[in-house]
Amino acid sequence: MSRFEDLIPRGVIVSCQLDATEPLHSPQHCALFAQAAEAGGAAAVRAEGIPSIQEIRATTRIPLIGCTRDSYSDGWMLVTPDMPAVERLVRVGCDVVAVDATLRNRPGGLDGIRFLAEVRKRYADLTILADISTFEEGVLAADMGASAVSTVLCGRTKETYEQSLVASPNLDLIYRLATTIGIPVLAEGFIWTTAEAGEAVEAGAYSVIVGGAITRPRVLTQLFVNAVEMCRVR
Repeated sequence: MSRFEDLIPRGVIVSCQLDATEPLHSPQHCALFAQAAEAGGAAAVRAEGIPSIQEIRATTRIPLIGCTRDSYSDGWMLVTPDMPAVERLVRVGCDVVAVDATLRNRPGGLDGIRFLAEVRKRYADLTILADISTFEEGVLAADMGASAVSTVLCGRTKETYEQSLVASPNLDLIYRLATTIGIPVLAEGFIWTTAEAGEAVEAGAYSVIVGGAITRPRVLTQLFVNAVEMCRVR
């Protein structure tokens, strides 16, 4: 099994995953963000969807973490839903495949931990990033053969939704995982400032994955607009 540390050094990983609501949502724009990330010194990029991944793979040299998106029956986001999705990600040349390793049951019946075990069984040498939302899931993912874990789903599941209201990284979760499991912990989700990135590293994160604060000008514009409007009503 490949070690995550042998493939991706410590540093910043840029998530070039743009929602359909974004004006820049296209494989070409995702690839341009990835090229900018590479030029800026990113250790790797994360991307979603086969067309965007193919475009990024053809235009950048740094390691690529890939996934696809689907949804659970209740509408919550599901990362890399099934084995055919994993197979496609491997075929297009992803260096790391990210999978949903939460304890929620997928449409096919397996929860994320058992699915991770199946992926590891089929792809013994694959570098797998387990997307988790809780401490328990992180520990189980490490036990089941994940190469690294990401906290990206903390705040993005029904059970952890309260974290999204805080809109900052869960430093306690990062610290607990980093001091418990023997694989890299990636801080991902709700990192909007350089200070928060630094705090995540101080809490024990191997690397930080930053998305919206770099790749979503629409959201960043809204943040500035809201701040100015708040000042006007005072």
